[in-house]
Amino acid sequence: MALHRTALIGGIAALGLAIGVIAGTQAQQPTPKPWTPGGTEMMPQDMLMHYPCHDDEMPCFNLPAPAIQKVTFKEPLNGNKERGKQIATNIRWGNCIACHSLPEGQAGGSVGPDLSQRGAFPVDLQEMYQRIWDVRIYSPDAHMPIYGTNKVLTDQDIRDVMAYVLSGK
Repeated sequence: MALHRTALIGGIAALGLAIGVIAGTQAQQPTPKPWTPGGTEMMPQDMLMHYPCHDDEMPCFNLPAPAIQKVTFKEPLNGNKERGKQIATNIRWGNCIACHSLPEGQAGGSVGPDLSQRGAFPVDLQEMYQRIWDVRIYSPDAHMPIYGTNKVLTDQDIRDVMAYVLSGK
């Protein structure tokens, strides 16, 4: 009987130790870092609400397009060229390169105009900003994504992309 009692006490102690290790492991797990556009992680499910539904078998497929947004660009530009390059060339972020050739020899698609030397010509910043925010003001049937209206890019993201595009001489 003493042997069974010892085994039982040892088993209880081992179980307590295992629970302590599991609890300690759970307590030590790091807080997940916030999602960064352009990173390698998939976009969190709650952020997908900013994108239209592409499955024609779902009720959301027949939702109307968002209302066209006319915005006003406020100077100064204050864009970061390097960050703009990251946004414009990353397929998980702005992906401008899918349709446009960009500065610094970034050869891209040909659906949109070549932007590789856009900075060498006079630019209407209001028009450029509006085209990126919601191009439908100028071209209702354009293939360009509605970056601002759909909250795909922020005001600062757009300013950074503009700074990068305008760096092409």
